[in-house]
Amino acid sequence: MAKKNILFQKNPFLDIFKSVFVGVFGAVSAYMVIAFYSITFVSIGLFIIDKYNKPNTKLMVELQTGQYVGIVFCILGLLPYMQYFFAGFLIEGGQHAFNSLFE
Repeated sequence: MAKKNILFQKNPFLDIFKSVFVGVFGAVSAYMVIAFYSITFVSIGLFIIDKYNKPNTKLMVELQTGQYVGIVFCILGLLPYMQYFFAGFLIEGGQHAFNSLFE
């Protein structure tokens, strides 16, 4: 009869470690999917903007029809981060409103 290893037999600390490891791995993988989505759409948008650029002009100076499609792709790629953009405006607006109440 083989002796079982007592370390892996109903160890509550090992169960907690496995649960935390799986939870952290799930959160990190969700952030990786969001990053992959953003990188994909922004790079497609930048490629389209560069491809349809009018010769001998700087980017985004004289916009062509195809470049508008590239801008839409860039906006779609940056959508997961729009909450931080608006939160910054709202935090600053709230501080300004609070300070104007007491001046």
